[in-house]
Amino acid sequence: MRAGCRRLRLAALSLSLPAVLSAQINTDRMMSVGRTALFYDDYVLSIQYFNQVINVKPYLYEPYFYRAVAKLSLEDYRGAEQDCSSSISRNPFVVNSYQVRGLARIYQNRFEDAEKDFRKGLSLDPENHALRHNLILCLARQDEYDEALLTADTLLSISPKYTPAMAMKSNLLWERNDTTGALEWIDKAVGIDRYDAGLLQDRGLLLARMGRYSEAEPDLDKAVYLDPANSGIYINRAMVRYFLDNLNGALSDYDMAVRIDPGNVIAHYNRGNLRAQIGDDNRAIEDFDMVIEAEPDNMMAIFYRGLLRHGTGDNRGAERDLTRVLEEFPQFITGYQLRSEVRTALGDRRGAEQDALVVLREQSRRFNDINNPDHDTTASSDGDSGEGKTRNSSDRNVYNYRKIVVADDLENSTGFSSEYRGKVQNRNVDVQYLSSYRLSYFRTQEQLDRRIAWSPLLDGLVSGGVFMSQVYLDCKDQTLDQKSINRLFEDIDRLTALLADNPTDPKVLLARALDFCLLQDYQSALDDLDQAAESGSGMWAVWFCRAQVRAREIEMRKADRDMNLQSGNAEEKGIRIDPGYHAVIDDLTKVLEIVPDFQYALYNRGTYYAMTNDLHAALVDLDKAIEIDGSLAEAWYNRGIVQVFLNRMDEAFRDLGKAGELGIYTAYNIIKRFSKSE
Repeated sequence: MRAGCRRLRLAALSLSLPAVLSAQINTDRMMSVGRTALFYDDYVLSIQYFNQVINVKPYLYEPYFYRAVAKLSLEDYRGAEQDCSSSISRNPFVVNSYQVRGLARIYQNRFEDAEKDFRKGLSLDPENHALRHNLILCLARQDEYDEALLTADTLLSISPKYTPAMAMKSNLLWERNDTTGALEWIDKAVGIDRYDAGLLQDRGLLLARMGRYSEAEPDLDKAVYLDPANSGIYINRAMVRYFLDNLNGALSDYDMAVRIDPGNVIAHYNRGNLRAQIGDDNRAIEDFDMVIEAEPDNMMAIFYRGLLRHGTGDNRGAERDLTRVLEEFPQFITGYQLRSEVRTALGDRRGAEQDALVVLREQSRRFNDINNPDHDTTASSDGDSGEGKTRNSSDRNVYNYRKIVVADDLENSTGFSSEYRGKVQNRNVDVQYLSSYRLSYFRTQEQLDRRIAWSPLLDGLVSGGVFMSQVYLDCKDQTLDQKSINRLFEDIDRLTALLADNPTDPKVLLARALDFCLLQDYQSALDDLDQAAESGSGMWAVWFCRAQVRAREIEMRKADRDMNLQSGNAEEKGIRIDPGYHAVIDDLTKVLEIVPDFQYALYNRGTYYAMTNDLHAALVDLDKAIEIDGSLAEAWYNRGIVQVFLNRMDEAFRDLGKAGELGIYTAYNIIKRFSKSE
């Protein structure tokens, strides 16, 4: 199948999941904590909780389903498929089980089996957009374009303004060589939602495939403004700029892509390629080092690095690289030519002559073939797969090492990895406040890259050796690995032993509560924090931590309500949910009574005031947080959002611009969206 169809996107998991109704309280608790961990992307931890439920009550279908979602997110596609099958065998009427199993089968390139799952799901829920969307993808990947188009038309008849279906239809028409129809449908989609970065990127890439690069670039410019943290858009715009001979612009885009996603192999390879073309060999070698570290068998990167090492005088390194490539591709004549030069420079005359002899023999063979009347004159003499400035990432023809790489796999399709894979929640990505700061033993990569949140209060907190390690502040959700999970469970055992002698020690209770919190067991954390607070402790961290736990519980209950994850009618759900974060604000007020100038407590309270729509109180706290710490980017960002809602656009743009300068690139999205020029 041609490359264009690979860009069809999987539909989001719009899950509507029933809760466990027949479990005892212990399995109810494990399911709840496991779903909380899953919601916050702690997949390894969530699997452990679902395992406990399955061990106790293997006849329940829900833990198998949720565990399948976690495994899908961890790229254990076979395991996800098996768990979905187990769930279906226990309850064959849950639509989302077929949805997730179909996704797992797609990732295994078993499109016919995935198609059966999506059709079965549609028999239970005929108007399910996600199922029909993914059915279109399966049909397209099987080159069944006519039926895929009919399915897209059916989806559009159900939902005439469903722009993802329009984008897919555009791709399908392109595969049918109907360029006019393809452009017409993507134009319709953009006309409906001109602020969708994915649609603008789709149209830009379609125009690029048509060779209309100067028209493609403005669409990708807009996509960058709307989604400035998406590395894929920069990579695609770099490709367009490369075709427009704007090498500096292309390099700038690759720089930004690498800054956003330091492990992006395509960005590093292409940047190294362009750096080599402009003579920046040493930095090009650094890029290829990164590529080879990620993909040790990437022969094109190894050969390119060998070429550059020879040019910079590192002939020993060049010989190692070239020998590695020739072991894999013994017919690669260009490699022997270059290694002959390298060995000559090293004084290895015998080795150089052996390589030169291989080249002479191959040249003689080709000469004889050309003079042979039966010789196929259409065959390539140099191994190049053809002309052109780009190649697919799956291309393994080492002769194409100088070509720009274009992603051709499902994982790197536009919008797929960032929007769909493993996402249970349907989070709003429009205008929203950034999260509050929380206590943790771990720091996220973003914090390590951008700014370390620190306060001298933390050093005073950990003195005495009660806490497992140094305590940090972070405002991003954290995914724990198995080692970290084990450490936390072991620490809970240690602290429980300490509490046997002094069950009301507030510092030990706080330390154990933090462990429970990081393991997403918020009820246990809250029990310990309530007891610590009742002891009359003046420790600011007890109230700070209890605020974070209460906020997380509220977020989960609201998410359950929004996704229909819990049973019960609307009135019952309304009773269970605190929409105002009042208890959270009370706890943070207690923190500020103890430590009035603690900027992170001010930021947190200001954020929760904003979430309860008390915007003027929010401004007071955020103003003071910024006054104390002008580098607190999140405070600038959230104050900018408050100003937006107060319709103070000049102040909003100023604050958001400052947040962008401090590293929160999504602030530029908000500026663009609300700019009067737009």
